[in-house]
Amino acid sequence: MGNFDYKNRLYDNYVSTHIVPRKGEATLDEFRQRTRAYHKHFGKFLPKDKNSKVLDCGCGNGSIVWWLQQNGLSNAEGIDISAEQVKVAQRLGVKNIKQGDLVDYLRAKKEVYNVIFLRDVIEHFGKKEIIQMLEFCYDSLAANGIMILQVPNAESPFGSRIRYGDFTHEVSFTSGSLSQVLRTIGFNKVEVYSVGPVVGGMRSFLRFVVWKLVELFYEFLLFIENGNGTYIVTQNIIAVGEKRVRVNFD
Repeated sequence: MGNFDYKNRLYDNYVSTHIVPRKGEATLDEFRQRTRAYHKHFGKFLPKDKNSKVLDCGCGNGSIVWWLQQNGLSNAEGIDISAEQVKVAQRLGVKNIKQGDLVDYLRAKKEVYNVIFLRDVIEHFGKKEIIQMLEFCYDSLAANGIMILQVPNAESPFGSRIRYGDFTHEVSFTSGSLSQVLRTIGFNKVEVYSVGPVVGGMRSFLRFVVWKLVELFYEFLLFIENGNGTYIVTQNIIAVGEKRVRVNFD
């Protein structure tokens, strides 16, 4: 088969063959519906300085960039390898969206960004590529900058649904393995969070209550087998790594 690159073929048709059949066409109304979840899961990490530079890596149709810009972060930008995704973002009027390879884009961006998002991105790559990509992201963060990742959770009883839900996925993580990778890259403060249902009305409130009961059940099963420990069982997990300034007292 030679050097046939199956991923480029999939990414060239990513919207038409993967996104639209599952979620339909992207609209600004859909973006607005997502903002509650974005506020819940990412809002507390946003910089107070509205001039801060924020990059969404693998930005897709630009919904996070749009949300950031709606929150006053006008310097927020995004990059995605899929030309189809970028065209959707541009059609919806999202500013500062570029098409291209993430690593190539970051090579000249040393200590530029205050926040870097990698939401549903690194699971698309092999382990060697993930380390390389995260190192470039780390170098592109300014002092005290943070990186926010969302990845499939292998510890979830439903983790295979996300891991194998996209043919371009290569890996999934647990909170332990994700923390291990980030500390290896150089982040000296790492925290991991669950990604559960977000309350926005009675129906979502009922989902939230039922999920909390299910969550306790699966955490209890893990406790029975392993003893003490902290377990995250949502299908996705979020990790936040901070690039702290090292103070030299010599």
